[in-house]
Amino acid sequence: MALFRRLYRIPAIILWIFLVILLMIPDRFRGWEGRKRISRFTRLWMRGVARIINLRVHMHGNARGTEGGLVVSNHLSYVDIIAHGVVFPLRFTATTETAKWPFIGWMIGLSHPVLVDRSSPPASKKARRDFAKTIKRGMYLIVYPEGTSTDGQGGILPFKSTSFEAAADGGMPVIPVLTRYREVPGRTTVCWYGDMTFLPHVWEVLGYPSIDAELHFLPPIYPEGRSRKELASYVHGIMDREYGRIMDGEKVLYPSSP
Repeated sequence: MALFRRLYRIPAIILWIFLVILLMIPDRFRGWEGRKRISRFTRLWMRGVARIINLRVHMHGNARGTEGGLVVSNHLSYVDIIAHGVVFPLRFTATTETAKWPFIGWMIGLSHPVLVDRSSPPASKKARRDFAKTIKRGMYLIVYPEGTSTDGQGGILPFKSTSFEAAADGGMPVIPVLTRYREVPGRTTVCWYGDMTFLPHVWEVLGYPSIDAELHFLPPIYPEGRSRKELASYVHGIMDREYGRIMDGEKVLYPSSP
């Protein structure tokens, strides 16, 4: 059955991608209004992919408490992109390294993302300006500030603060999302991290009957005068504490920003 699922899903995903691309092409030439429309097509796109691979997203809390903002999540897998795209009309942000990933990088690139080149200060500065413009126009921009994916067992890694600058400077909301997967004993984890090889892992995941993702939405956090580093640290502290409660099977408190 797993082989049959892969043989069905791979061409179905490719066909769906090309259909949505056809819808998106005119908006790539319409400036910021086009980018907003592309973000809505991206949600349609991810919902279709989720249906094909039977990704079931279980949501806890209020996902859309603000009109736009910086969506911040822990990072476990390339599947995160699909799970978050099901909920939000997103504009993705990705490193230049991520943009080179087979298939996934190409797919992200078509959505008109903000590309971050950490090796180039001028490129990083341009990306920060793009962050600010995106949020100010009422769009949702998603970032994974851990800078890498993990198995999620050791909590949330410290956040890199660069992506918080736009929210800190503009007083814009940060929307914390805690992401985890309901793992099935005996099969490869959905998490993709460390020295795992990409294509063999994707091949395994495409054969799963279903994938269950949990998204826990915490209340929006406003900068309230914090610098980008202070804001990154503050958001990380709240998210890491609540993630620990989830992993321990406790009820998440969803604290409000003081």
